[in-house]
Amino acid sequence: MPEPRDANGRLVLPSVLSELEKVDGLALECAKEAGLPEQEAMMVAIAVIEAVTNAIVHGNRFSPDRSVVVEYGCEPGCVRFTVHDEGEGFDLSCVWDPTSPDRQMECSGRGIYIMREVMDSVEFDMTDGTTVTMSKTT
Repeated sequence: MPEPRDANGRLVLPSVLSELEKVDGLALECAKEAGLPEQEAMMVAIAVIEAVTNAIVHGNRFSPDRSVVVEYGCEPGCVRFTVHDEGEGFDLSCVWDPTSPDRQMECSGRGIYIMREVMDSVEFDMTDGTTVTMSKTT
């Protein structure tokens, strides 16, 4: 069941992976509301789950004192998500290519790749923690 939608388009989550179910429902609902076909809506939900997973695991490092903030907006023809963590940020140039033959069997490291493949726009800001802003249009 999706998390009740905040009137301000904002969801504040603790840094635990069990919160991903809420994110999945919310992202799927928003993508459908924007008019994306079922398959694309599911892919958008996967991209958002990847961003929140990265925020919990790599950004906040499961810290109970840190939160993940998901801001979202959906309107006919467009959906947008911003995911912010309270971590140290990272060097985007150090993210390896998961399609490289020597990396294809790795158990992790595909999140950013998935976000970029699914969404029309993916931007990172490491000014204060990490903020990823993603959007998809119909």
